[in-house]
Amino acid sequence: MSIDHGVPPAPATGRVALAELRATLGATPPDLAAVRELLGRVPDPLDLEAAGRLLHGARGRAALAGADLPRTTVALLGSSTLDALPPMITAAALRRGILPEVRMAGFNQWQLEIAAGAPELSTLRPRLVACLLDDAAVFDRVADPVDLDEVEARCVAFPAEVATWAAAARETLGGLTVLGTIPLSPLRSRRLVSYAARARLAAVWSRMNAELAGLAADLPSAVVLDFPDLAETAGGIFASDRMRHVAGHVYTPAYLLAYAEELSRVAAADLGRSAKCLVLDLDNTVWDGVVGDVGTAGLRVGGSYPGTAHTELQRLARDLSAQGVLLAVSSKNDDPVAVEALDTHPEMLLRSEHFVARRIDWEPKAGNVRAIAAELNLGSDAFVFVDDNPVERELMRRMAPEVATVELPDDPAGYAAALAARGDFLVLSLTDEDRDRTTLYRARTRRRQIEQQATSLEDHLAQLGSRLTVEPLTPMNAGRITQLFAKTNQFNLTGVRYGAAEVDRSGTNGAPTFFAARLSDRFGDHGLIAAIALGRAADGAWTVGNFVLSCRVFSRGVESTLLGLVLRSAAAAGAPGVTGTFRATDRNGRFAGLYPSLGFRPTAAAGEFRHDLARLPNLSPFIEITHESEVFRAG
Repeated sequence: MSIDHGVPPAPATGRVALAELRATLGATPPDLAAVRELLGRVPDPLDLEAAGRLLHGARGRAALAGADLPRTTVALLGSSTLDALPPMITAAALRRGILPEVRMAGFNQWQLEIAAGAPELSTLRPRLVACLLDDAAVFDRVADPVDLDEVEARCVAFPAEVATWAAAARETLGGLTVLGTIPLSPLRSRRLVSYAARARLAAVWSRMNAELAGLAADLPSAVVLDFPDLAETAGGIFASDRMRHVAGHVYTPAYLLAYAEELSRVAAADLGRSAKCLVLDLDNTVWDGVVGDVGTAGLRVGGSYPGTAHTELQRLARDLSAQGVLLAVSSKNDDPVAVEALDTHPEMLLRSEHFVARRIDWEPKAGNVRAIAAELNLGSDAFVFVDDNPVERELMRRMAPEVATVELPDDPAGYAAALAARGDFLVLSLTDEDRDRTTLYRARTRRRQIEQQATSLEDHLAQLGSRLTVEPLTPMNAGRITQLFAKTNQFNLTGVRYGAAEVDRSGTNGAPTFFAARLSDRFGDHGLIAAIALGRAADGAWTVGNFVLSCRVFSRGVESTLLGLVLRSAAAAGAPGVTGTFRATDRNGRFAGLYPSLGFRPTAAAGEFRHDLARLPNLSPFIEITHESEVFRAG
């Protein structure tokens, strides 16, 4: 279930929602969907902090103990008072559908904690290591803050200091490191009496922040959050002078909440929970006007307002599509009329070819979105729905609460900004497969047409002409391998999600060795569609730490072929066997019988299967192997 973070749809205030939250947490059993809905109705930062503390309390912990939600762990470090952040992160992540465990180092212990081997944080095994700094982290080592030569030297050296710290943090804790650029407080610059000095300080500070932002490209497994984005969301940055003196607060509660929300988006991206498909209404959303009433010529797109506002939304959707977001339509209209408008209006930026699926009819939109999800083989919780009609939005929330419904403002001038501000589609990095996703799904449609025309499954597979290539981990495919482990939910045999730090250590110090597989056919290249982690047990047997496969190549024999290749490689290497584990999740049940179907037998360990390599399964006759069949290795 995805909770909207726009204008709250319900009239209850945050305090009323808090009271209801207390009651809901005390129910037996607690209604977790209601908990998330109530959190979505708490807009005030201090109220959300209070909600997070409720979740941290005994009642909240008991209610969430058995929650069937993806989980993450967050280590939090900083240079100022951040006591409000852990409960804010908990509440923000939970309303996004993620259950976090947050642990914080002591006040201003960001450097000492890591230098000492992370005694407070190491047992957490964090997936995210977040460090929120303020300008004191820079100025605390400046003896004379009006000596700009000294200040500049410190600013020049600081990014390298942070990079060294981040490398040590990664070595000590692992996980994804989340850094940030640093705002300069007014009191730092206003103590300077020269306009020239203030300008110089501003330039020095900007260069330092540019270097900090560049660490995202320079450091493995690092994300850098830019403070102006957080400030825009929060409406300000710095705490009042009184709170700075009385409580040691540097940042406002609103700024901390903006940080917590952004961190929850990073957690979602790290867990592969980013949305994948944007579903757009047409009338008064993609364009101004009702095409059935005014015709194509009567629609307003481009030109002057309000047409420019709808063009802005179209441009945003087109830019999202170029970065791998699938576009779909759900509109109450007659399909030929709507498609004519899309393809013939001279100002239209989005054409019918931009959409991988359409449901243009008079059926309820919740059912249409779920039908699109089934067509694309995606979970409907990977969809974001945009419609100008508040009645349709409320129906979507009630009938398909797992779909993220965007609360649009009344004025279409704000449509694009409202959608962009949510960050539903944020990922850690883009791969070639992301950029080509729309093309891949169009090719999938052509494959489906061949499937419908085929007289049998064998006939269909033979016509596809599939070619499979296995490749070891390289700098070029490491990002996609990490992404596959993070984002794959259906064909994910163990649920283990290896992060970038683990993938980078492939085959060293006992870490698994990672491989990817690429599939192509007569319609084009699917890209990298599978990732496998192989290790070695004490007796020399190979172990499949996890095996994930993209949903777009199901039912083609790829999974059995890849495991068959693993078995052949293990036998050629003289291994005594291969073990694999299946751990059931809410998404992977259809593959519970994969290992037994290939001759693996259950062991005494729960969910574990072993193949003795005596009789190897046949490989699919419909898949051409484009490399040596014994390509895999373990350890």
